[in-house]
Amino acid sequence: MRANKHRAFYEALTRHNYFPNQKSIIGELPPCLSTRRFTPEIAEKIAAIPRSDNQEKRSKGFDLVEYQATRYNNVPRVLSLVHPKAHSLLCKHIHDHWDKLNYIEDNEQSRIKPEYHDDGRYVIMGYGCAIEKIDTIHSKSFGKKFRVHTDISNCFNSIYSHSLPWALVGFSEAKIKSNDKHEWFNQYDFYLRNTKRGETQGIPIGPTTSNVVVEVILGKVDDELMNNKFDFQRHIDDYECYCQTREEADQFILILGKELAKYKLTLHLNKTKIIELPHPHEDEWTIELKSALPSRLQNDNDAPKLSSSEALSFLNKAILLNKATPDGSVLKYAIHIILNYLQDNTASSVYSCVLNLAWHYPILVPFLDTLIEKSDLKPRDYTEHLENIILENAKHNRSDGMAWPLHIFRKYNVIPSVKIIEHILDSKDCVAITILNSFIPDNTKIKEFAQSIMDTNDLYEKDRYWLLLYQLFLKGDILNAYEDKKIFEIMKENQVDFIPDDKISPAEEECERLKFRGIFGHIDTL
Repeated sequence: MRANKHRAFYEALTRHNYFPNQKSIIGELPPCLSTRRFTPEIAEKIAAIPRSDNQEKRSKGFDLVEYQATRYNNVPRVLSLVHPKAHSLLCKHIHDHWDKLNYIEDNEQSRIKPEYHDDGRYVIMGYGCAIEKIDTIHSKSFGKKFRVHTDISNCFNSIYSHSLPWALVGFSEAKIKSNDKHEWFNQYDFYLRNTKRGETQGIPIGPTTSNVVVEVILGKVDDELMNNKFDFQRHIDDYECYCQTREEADQFILILGKELAKYKLTLHLNKTKIIELPHPHEDEWTIELKSALPSRLQNDNDAPKLSSSEALSFLNKAILLNKATPDGSVLKYAIHIILNYLQDNTASSVYSCVLNLAWHYPILVPFLDTLIEKSDLKPRDYTEHLENIILENAKHNRSDGMAWPLHIFRKYNVIPSVKIIEHILDSKDCVAITILNSFIPDNTKIKEFAQSIMDTNDLYEKDRYWLLLYQLFLKGDILNAYEDKKIFEIMKENQVDFIPDDKISPAEEECERLKFRGIFGHIDTL
């Protein structure tokens, strides 16, 4: 049983939770991007490549591809696509020492802790987590007079890598052995820094390897809060505590802040609130939005679906509510609610409304993919609009605002105009250019752009475009970008393609054979 879990965990780190892919429904990256062909065996081969003669040039580790994901307030959250070598080394180290780390699965205070899912992922976040959170509030708040809500300020970007050994073996042992490079916990710190230019401040946002780090560190904070008998839950870096008195609530904030400070983390003061109970478990806008749904849908999934007028009235209500909460979260939630309640002839009307909203809020662009499919729209109906969205987002360097429309073009065999191609290249966005390269008939300008990166001989500049450089190398469009050619060669030999077709690679077939042999049982048997 444990061997099966161990294998499932390794596949999650490499195949399913390597690139940012933690949302339950619509992912952070367009679905044309996938790491399913990057298997544990390939990671092992890459990790085993010996240190090269130019290792001094790698003294600061590897740089990574940045993906600017737009948040509700249109301020980007920088997600990371870690270099395959750095990721392989880190995954192998975590896998090899999982017996010292797997206790994080048993932390009952962590409500979105790593666990095994049917699709192979180890971390999934979404609206289901929000429902679970509400259920917890109901059960925990009984007999309590106050609820504390707080979260950690800029959590992933604030993690201090040296605090990882502190959490793993304790402050005293970690500091005594801080210079011993052979200790597993110091190697863990090194491989973590290796993913991000050797920086000690901040860890990549997106891969589940980073969630493991957060669970290790905050798990120690949770232990201290438990020792102080607080009744609390944590959702990643978001805390809820239920208290009998105001003094107990103040004490929770004080002790939590003190324990976080030991690991160089701080509370987000603007989001720290003590709420007197009883109090609604949802924000006012959420309650008002749900009440705007036709009553027949609120308790019956089989009820007649929304007509165009009903759907548009609901979205109009969301737009008004968004004026009072102008961060886009209202709109995203509203669209998510009604997607499965649309009549066959309703989706096109909703598409037109969401299209207009998506120009203002790029976080809504992924919904256009679903609505175009539901509406059976033709390319002539959306090409010009999506090109305008690309132009607007290229101006502001928003990766998702370019990548998702390009994914739609690719899906429906629409070739963007020369003007769009030029603006995407001018944006220098690696993910957008990589998706564009995967479907346009003439990629001459993209090859020229890639060659300009290769001509710099700057290792870290190449790392910031490793995905594009590899995909071009895979298709035979450019030579291997790196002096140490083995990384790309191993991936190409094993048919790793990060924009794969439906075919199953030999490495994926090997994963299936391991399941068949019982080395890695199906998730539902774990």
